Order: sequence, then C-alpha cells, then structure tokens
Amino acid sequence: MSQHSFKVDTRLALLLSENYRSPEKALKELVDNAWDAEADEVRITLPGIVSKESIVVEDSGTGMTLAELQSEYLNIARNRRDRSGDFTPSKRRKVKGRKGIGKFSGLMIASAMTLETWARGSRSEFRLDKALLDSHEGLPEMPLEITETASTELAQGTRITLSDLHQNIRFPDETRLKQVLIADYGREDGFNIIINGKPLGVDDLQGEYVEQPLNLNEGEGILRCTVSEQKRKLRKPGISIRIDGKVVGDPCFFGLDQADDIPRKLLDKCFGEIELTGRSNDVTADWGALIEGSKTELDLLECVQPILREQLKSVYGQEMHLAQARLRKKAKERIAKLPENRRDFAELAIKKILDKFYQEPESKLEPIVSVLLDALERSDYRVVLEFINDARHSEVAKFAEALEEFGLVELALVAEQATHRLRFLDYLEEICSKKETLEKHVHRAIEKNLWLFSPEYSLFSSDITLKRQVEEYLGRKYTGDRADKRPDLFLTQNLNGERLLIEFKRPNHSLRFEDYQQATAYRNDFHQNGIDQQINVILIGGKRGNDLSVQNLREPNVKIIIFDDLICAARRQYQWLLEK
Repeated sequence: MSQHSFKVDTRLALLLSENYRSPEKALKELVDNAWDAEADEVRITLPGIVSKESIVVEDSGTGMTLAELQSEYLNIARNRRDRSGDFTPSKRRKVKGRKGIGKFSGLMIASAMTLETWARGSRSEFRLDKALLDSHEGLPEMPLEITETASTELAQGTRITLSDLHQNIRFPDETRLKQVLIADYGREDGFNIIINGKPLGVDDLQGEYVEQPLNLNEGEGILRCTVSEQKRKLRKPGISIRIDGKVVGDPCFFGLDQADDIPRKLLDKCFGEIELTGRSNDVTADWGALIEGSKTELDLLECVQPILREQLKSVYGQEMHLAQARLRKKAKERIAKLPENRRDFAELAIKKILDKFYQEPESKLEPIVSVLLDALERSDYRVVLEFINDARHSEVAKFAEALEEFGLVELALVAEQATHRLRFLDYLEEICSKKETLEKHVHRAIEKNLWLFSPEYSLFSSDITLKRQVEEYLGRKYTGDRADKRPDLFLTQNLNGERLLIEFKRPNHSLRFEDYQQATAYRNDFHQNGIDQQINVILIGGKRGNDLSVQNLREPNVKIIIFDDLICAARRQYQWLLEK
C-alpha cells in the first residue's frame, strides 16, 4: 500500500483572507494579535483614499525571534490556546486569537504584506505577496525569505505594512474602524489604540459627544460622554471615574438607573468617563468604588446627573415623544370616557409604561396600554371569576354566559388583569375541548373579549342585531341572497380605517372550503352595499380541512385561525407582559 498526504494549496491563504466581512474587521484582527502579544500600545496609520501609501499597524508587544516565527507564526491554524491556555502569561489577558488564521487578514486589503518584528536584540522580516502565492502550487513548497539581523532599534514589538492596496474593494474607513475597535477595547486599561496620531477615545464613538468641565465643591473635573447612535450594544456602558489616571470601579449612571423617566435601554447607549485629580482619599482601598457618602461621590451625583439627563433627552427625546404620541392618540378616545378623576392617572401610567418598555415594538406596547385602560374602565373580577368557577361544572350554555361576563368587568392593576386574562384563556381552552360546545357558545364567550384578536378593534354589532345596525349605517336595506344569514361579528374601523368580519365555527368542526366561501361572500355583500373600506376576514374553527389549500385561498386579507392557535398566541403575549 502506497502512502499519500494532503497538499495545502497556496490559494488557502487567499481564501482565509476573504473570511472577513469588511476591511475594518480585517484590521481589527491585527489589533487582536497585538492584544494577545501583550502590547501596551497599537498605532494604526491609514493613508488618504487617493494616496498610494501603505497601511501600517505597529505594536509594542513581545515580538518574535526567528525561531518563534518559524514555530508559531508560520504554523497555520495552530491554536495558541491549546498550548498556552486562555490567558496571556504576564498581563493575564483573555486571548482573542482562536483559529490561527488572522495572519492572513491583511491580504484582504492589500496585495503585499511585510512583517517586521523585534525581540531580544534581534530583528526579523519577511514579505508575503499574492504574486508569490499564485506562482506556487502549495504553501509548503513556497519559498519564504526571512532575514534576521541584530538590532537595538526597538526592544520588542511588531510592525505590519500593507502595500499595493486593492482598488476593487472599499478602502478602510477611519470612522468605521474606530466604531469596531471601541466596541471591544473602549474600556481596556493599559491598551492604547492610536489611529492616525489620535488615541481612541470616548469622542470617537458615533453619537452626540459632550466634553464639559465639572465645577465641584472642591476642585474641578472633566466629563467626556457620548450617547451612542449605533445599534450595536456597548461593552460596559456607563460613565467610568478616573482619579489621578487610575480607573475606580465599574462604570455607573449616577442614580439615573433608578429614575422612572429614563429607560434602561436608553441608559445603555451612554458611554463616557470623568477625570479627577487629588481625590484618592475618597476611594476604597481596592479602588473598587468611591467611598459611600464621601464628598467626591456626593459632588459627582449632584453635578453629573443633570448633564447626562439633558444629553440623553437631547438625543432620544424626540423619538420617545413620538412613540408616546402615537399610542396616546390611539388611547385618546378611551381616556376621554374615563371619569375625570382617573384621566390624569391614565396619562401618567401610560407614560410610565412607554418609558419602561422603551424601544419595544408597538405591537407589544399596544396590548399593555389596552390592558391598563381596561383596568381603569371596569370593576372587580372577583364575582365574575366565582361565577365562572360555578358555571364550568354545569351546562355549556351557562359556562359560555359566564365567560361572556368576563369581558364586562374591571381590574385595578395591569399585572393582575394579565393574570386573569391568562386564566380566561385556560377556561376558553376548556370550553373548546368539550364535544357539545357549539359555535354560538364560543361566539358568546369571545364577543366581549376581543383582545384575543387584537387590542385595536372594538365591537360594532353581532349576530341578531347585525342586520338592523347595517341598515342604519348604510341608510338602506341589507340585500343579497344571504340577507337572513349574517356573519357572527362585524367590527368597526380600526385605527388604519380597516374593518373586521369574524365567522365562528364550533371547536370540533374541521374548516372546509365552503366555510371560506361563506365568509368571503359576506364581505362581498358588504362591499356591494356601500362599504368601501378594507374588510379583513377571520374564519375560526377547530381544525383546518384538507381542501383549504393555499391554491384555493386567493381572496386577499383572509385569515384561517384554529382555536388552539388563537389561544396559544394570546397566552404568549400575556405571559410576556407578566414577565416584564
């Protein structure tokens, strides 16, 4: 049996260099290498876009001797964690490198990469370019000239020069590079990143930057803070305190995290630092925090909090106001119907909800506001729940009547109402599981509890009164072949000017295509009788029949809903509300 081995094509280096989503991510890989090499400082030089100069990344790390280059750097895909563990030997930094391929990242940007490294009195250098890679079949066969000379130029460090930059990809952007690097290294003491001569700092974060002197009762300080506009979550948000150049404890928000009017998600956009001098006597022995109640702590609370509050509202105040305005507009008519002594409370409660759930989608906020208003409009649930518990052991009709009453009562607290709504869902699930339950029973249980479908709809009319209501609305008779057959529910306009038509079938009924035709025919009759707004149709039953295929359902704005799915979706919504 003859022996064979794998060959490593030189194209592998090019493929590895293309593993990065952007030029900035590729350069970050070189910064990560400097971090792992325990550098105190990394300098990045980016030339102008039209310039033919090179990109230079140099660090003050441990550097490499010729032997280390050969055994470590040129060993592709060798994981240093397997050899040295998860932390660097001296500074105990968490190692960034995992796959041993970051050395090729520069080839994403440039056709040639030159590496110079200094360690223990020697200097080593080699050049890697794409022309050399293209001229050889395998990496092991490719000659690589490494020069080694004695040197006192630097004690230690590494310099990578990327030359002959590619013209077919976007040039690395200084601002974007800063956003990428500050996300990982913005809070790292003892690791300074300098880009085009400027140290990476708080002012490099994309957003509104403030630099303001602090007039303290004793001495002065400087606050530098940016409220970020980027979607990416910041690493260690808040304001750090630096006294005599040394960081004290973790970043904090100076009491704003306890304020009701500033959402926590908004605070997490805040990133900054305070520089003080001569206040070390007010720091704990381990430099883990300011001493509680010290002059420095009290001074900073008094001075910094109003500045941060003003800055946060300057950046996001308009967005917060618009979110409140949209939902307040939806709730305006219902608030106007409340007793006068409850209106101010309703306004304040809605504002508190909007602040607490800042940046949650309106689809989640709207049910919470709706539940709150329900709580203020109605009375106690205790009697109704006792009625339901008694009725569930009797005939279905009485059980359905008890569930109908659920939609007519009140709760004082949103959380309590959500709990009761979850209980109602359990009851509804129970009534739907009974074989003797008819469509009129589920109709009666649900028609006063339309929050099951959406909080934005209100009841217009149902079943027996539908014909009279439509005649009054249109000013003429309701005509058509189905004049005596009416849909189960027809709801007024929602906030988008749409209407909703609901057709119930009993819970043990498998919905068929003829049920679909019946419901859409009702809608067509309404359109023929003068209603020109969009009418959405919901057909609800126990199962989905085989003849309700996607190909057959061609009418627009029609939903086929199964009772189990309706209950499950509503339950998820209110469980989420309770968790929040």
